[in-house]
Amino acid sequence: MDNGFLPQLKTFLGKYKYWIVFGLFLLVILVASDNSIVKRVVQKREIRSLQEQLQESAEQKRRNEQMLNELSDDSLVIDRIARERYNMHTADEDLFIEQAR
Repeated sequence: MDNGFLPQLKTFLGKYKYWIVFGLFLLVILVASDNSIVKRVVQKREIRSLQEQLQESAEQKRRNEQMLNELSDDSLVIDRIARERYNMHTADEDLFIEQAR
C-alpha cells in the first residue's frame, strides 16, 4: 500500500511544485503575515468607525459651545432649559408632560 502512495505523491509534488509554493505564498500574504490583507480591511473599518465618532464628538462640542454662549448671553435661556430638560415650573404654573412615542 505504501509502495503506491509515495510515488504518486512524489509525482504530484514534482508536477505542481510551483503552484503549491505560489498557493502557500498567497496564504501567507492574505492571512498569516503582520501586514495581511485581512488585517488591513479590519483596520480600515476601525479607522472609518473612529472617524465617524470623531465627527459626532465635534458636532456635540459645537452644540455645547453654542449652548454655553447662549447661557452666558441670556438669563432667560437658563429658565427655558430648566423647563424643557428638567420639567421645572414655577409655583403658579401647571405642568403637562407629553411622552414621545
